[in-house]
Amino acid sequence: MASNTYVQKYYDSLIASYDVLVEAVAKANERGIKVSKQFATDVAKGQREALELGRKLAGEPSDLGQFYTAVLEATTAAQGRALAFTQTAYQEALGASGEARETVEKLVKANQDTAKAAVEVARGWATANPMVDMVKKGFEAMQPAAAKPAKKEKAAV
Repeated sequence: MASNTYVQKYYDSLIASYDVLVEAVAKANERGIKVSKQFATDVAKGQREALELGRKLAGEPSDLGQFYTAVLEATTAAQGRALAFTQTAYQEALGASGEARETVEKLVKANQDTAKAAVEVARGWATANPMVDMVKKGFEAMQPAAAKPAKKEKAAV
């Protein structure tokens, strides 16, 4: 019955390892989605601003003051978006590295538990297997016989 307990522990630790990996993949997916959404939003805003700039310039091409102001505003907005995106990507990369360290620590612990349980299962199966005793006796029978001590002869009186 003890062997069954170790088998359960073995499978429980395998399931724990699987859960750690699933959690890590889900968190990485969430981070990727967050960065991708921000990138898509920034690209859409940039395209919109470029179209607005083109419309302003096409409306009054001779007004240099408006041209300079519109280009400066569009450039400043693009730089702000680039900085915000870079900050978000950097923060997500830092968070991912911390999560990766935690995931590795959890996996190491789970794998240690799995290995311990597997060793106990193997021991339990080895001791419960009737073939083990037969093989052991077979190996012992094949060993060269130990040299028998020579008989002492009785001294003549």
